[in-house]
Amino acid sequence: MYTVTNFLGKGVAFLLLPFFTHVLSKSDMGVLSLFSSAVIFLVPFVSMGVLQSINADYFKLGKTAFRDAFTSSLILPVSVFLLSLLLFYLFRDTLQEKYHLPASFTWMIPIAAFLSFLFEHFISMIRNNNLTRRFMVVVLGRLSIEVLLAILLILLFKWGWEGRVAGILVSYVTITVFAFYFFIRKGYLFGRVKKAIIREELVYSIPIIVMQFSVFCMNSSDSFFLSHFTGSQDNNAGVGVYAIACIFASIILTLGSSLLQYITPKIYSLLAAPQINRSAVRKNFLLYAAIMTGGLILLLIFIPLAYHLFIPEGYFGGLKYYYLLCIGYYFWVIAYFFYLTSLLYYKKKKMILMLSLCSIAISLANNYFFIKTWGAMGAAVADCCSYFIILLITLFFTRKQMGFVFKKSQV
Repeated sequence: MYTVTNFLGKGVAFLLLPFFTHVLSKSDMGVLSLFSSAVIFLVPFVSMGVLQSINADYFKLGKTAFRDAFTSSLILPVSVFLLSLLLFYLFRDTLQEKYHLPASFTWMIPIAAFLSFLFEHFISMIRNNNLTRRFMVVVLGRLSIEVLLAILLILLFKWGWEGRVAGILVSYVTITVFAFYFFIRKGYLFGRVKKAIIREELVYSIPIIVMQFSVFCMNSSDSFFLSHFTGSQDNNAGVGVYAIACIFASIILTLGSSLLQYITPKIYSLLAAPQINRSAVRKNFLLYAAIMTGGLILLLIFIPLAYHLFIPEGYFGGLKYYYLLCIGYYFWVIAYFFYLTSLLYYKKKKMILMLSLCSIAISLANNYFFIKTWGAMGAAVADCCSYFIILLITLFFTRKQMGFVFKKSQV
């Protein structure tokens, strides 16, 4: 139910692509792609590694210690959110000139990033408490508000991309109210704010921020490179065509993150046991890898059909990017399993930092070279090559902690 709910929650966006691609222009789709990429870029800095740290601490700490950790850990995200509002305002002219971002993004992006962090925090705690029905209601409820409001604003009020963004913001604000009610009721808030915990979170956040920035570089920086090399202030149509290919390809990412909602807590529980049941961890990995491989094959077969049935012809050019993007994203979802179960759980700060810096260098170098040379096709090639190299490096870095998943063992 967790996997299906999360997949449906994110998958509805794919089902609505025919609607949005018919009622919004290519430039609008390009602007939305840049908005999404900018939020993804900012979220790691706002979250400051809190999501990863608190999820691991939930299985390690007692009730009182966890309440103190949960309360103290929120200080950093709130501080960074306020700072980001100031910085986006100060550099608003640069953002408009370099990446052709609308002026309203100055406040929309920081707010969306902070609300996104709170939403992820909320559903993570629901998942850790194993509240299946509540998880389903929250995920699908937020999505319903977002989609219905966006459709209303676009069709009736002709808001264009603004209607889509407004739907996102309003849905996050609504769920945030319920999130704080949940946190208070569960006794997670109003613990003692401890400087030691904040200091520890700050130290831990540095490699996590770098790691999340590396994820942004791999997943989303290609849109900014494309906008810089091929876009203009009034036309991001090329970015819009490429963005649709990315959205279809990212179904494999959605499947992976949905499945990890189910698998990660189970593996964390196994790893927290006095004696690790390596055979059980291995079975979970094989289940994950098998589902992701099957998903990749089905997507490569059926998404081209969906393109021709539901998407306007003007976007068909993006289909040639789709295959490379989908394969590249598959490499990443396999690599991310080892991030979660080895580097993040054991808080391998130096290893996370080293691997993340390698990922950033590889991704930015490939994006710059290939996109400058081949445009959108270069972006797809860069993504596929980058993800494959990063998968190999990740397996090398985590071989000592998780190498046993590739061979049979009992305990």
